Amino acid sequence: MKNMQLLRKELMFNNNFTTAIWIICLIAMQLIPSYPVYIGPFYITLCIMLSFAMNQTSHDILYTVLLPVRKIDTVKARFIFCGVSECLAIVISAIIGAIRLALHFPLNDSGINLNVAYLGFQLIIFAVFNMIFLGNVYRNPLKCGLKYFIAAFVYFLVYTAFELPVWNFMGKLKELDIEKAAFTPAISTEGWTFFERIGAILYPLDGGSLVRQLPVLGVGIVIYALSWPITFHWASRQFEKYDI
Repeated sequence: MKNMQLLRKELMFNNNFTTAIWIICLIAMQLIPSYPVYIGPFYITLCIMLSFAMNQTSHDILYTVLLPVRKIDTVKARFIFCGVSECLAIVISAIIGAIRLALHFPLNDSGINLNVAYLGFQLIIFAVFNMIFLGNVYRNPLKCGLKYFIAAFVYFLVYTAFELPVWNFMGKLKELDIEKAAFTPAISTEGWTFFERIGAILYPLDGGSLVRQLPVLGVGIVIYALSWPITFHWASRQFEKYDI
């Protein structure tokens, strides 16, 4: 009950307006044709960072720990807010992906499409971001800038690593003078490099390819789920030692 009351405080007094703004930015970015699909969810990480930055000016952490709650409950409420925000971003991305598919949006020229594999990769990126930022910010929650900068840098580093097979695949299609929309799994990939073959699985939007992408989503869900208790353990231990 206390956790839910603290979560309500997070939403009602600290993050409701900024969260709405960043979600609108996410939706807008995901609807832009041929725009990097990992950029939209990055705004959610900004939302998370600003929840700490805004609390610094409002002295929210000091106010919260003066309430009859444990310090660990303060961390738990913030983690619930962050988790809900990220899961909402994934759900919105999935819905927009379905809308783009139904309306026959052009295929993405900048990287992976809004497909099943993307959702799995985005969950992994969120997990890595959380472990770096949330897993360290409670050493001193009033100084979050450098920790966020490092986490954001790694966000784009992992995003680039996940896009490499797709970019290799797109380069191969250009080399063979094959339109992206004309590519089907029936086309032989014999003689292609490892990354080009992986990209041939990750990029398409046909039904068969979406099914083959399910293991990526499964791995993403597992990694994301397992990262939370680890990150929470780190953060709660740090906050218990933090002298307010």
